[in-house]
Amino acid sequence: MVTGRFRKIACLSVDVEPDMRCPEQRIRLFEDDVRFNAFCSLLQRSNVPLTCFVVMQHAARYAQPLAALAKASEVEFAVHSFSHDQRAPATADEVRRSWDTYCEIWNREPRGYRAPNCLIDNRGLCNLAAQGFSYDSSVTPSIRFDRFGYNNLHLPTSPFLFESSGRHILELPVACFSVLRIPFILSYVKLFGLNAARAANQFLSLPDVAVVYFHPYDLYVRDVVKNNRGWKKYAHLRNCGNASRFLGEMIVMLKKRGYEFMLMEHAAAALMGTDLPLLSSLSA
Repeated sequence: MVTGRFRKIACLSVDVEPDMRCPEQRIRLFEDDVRFNAFCSLLQRSNVPLTCFVVMQHAARYAQPLAALAKASEVEFAVHSFSHDQRAPATADEVRRSWDTYCEIWNREPRGYRAPNCLIDNRGLCNLAAQGFSYDSSVTPSIRFDRFGYNNLHLPTSPFLFESSGRHILELPVACFSVLRIPFILSYVKLFGLNAARAANQFLSLPDVAVVYFHPYDLYVRDVVKNNRGWKKYAHLRNCGNASRFLGEMIVMLKKRGYEFMLMEHAAAALMGTDLPLLSSLSA
């Protein structure tokens, strides 16, 4: 396990939520053997662990493929809210229900949380700390312009501690390139293209702890994008046939830059006790 603060750590994560705007709330990655086996093969070829942030109200429905995934690769299960309600991404009730459901399914307490659409605020982090979560990975230190928009350009790109009422929780921000603050996540790599990602990787820096993520539907978006409207539909369709290859290339880029991949719970454990910045508010 990494013990030095300045070792480069990479964490690959997936937000296990229903396919975009799917009325049946399906996750097709777990319903199609060909897709699922191809995904497991990608993880095995890349030899990287995976942290799965799971929407807990769907965890029991997909318990069998989640268990199969954990047998095929090194996997950590974390929480992606209970219901994926963007209006209540980390309320006390949402956090408690997700915690209780996790404990019932996996017979252990969860360590990590990611809010729907990365919509976290001071109250949400307080709720997570009070419930007992060790870390959160919701903060994206960038700017977003859609209806789930935020401006987090003032927040650190590296891990920090959030403190409230004597309680602490570790924040592991989503990786963003320096200067431009563009998130290094699969949907953006698809949108801008692999050559742009490689150029950014060559000329811009990433934080020493790089958290990257994707969604299951990113891997087969052509099959589920019909329910989207407007520019986002076409943004998701960019390079959609290359999604799996691009994900593999993202892993290769990080390895070439000297990053060591690990589960997020292990990264959190390695960072706790080091000299991290302390914030008491996410506000500018």
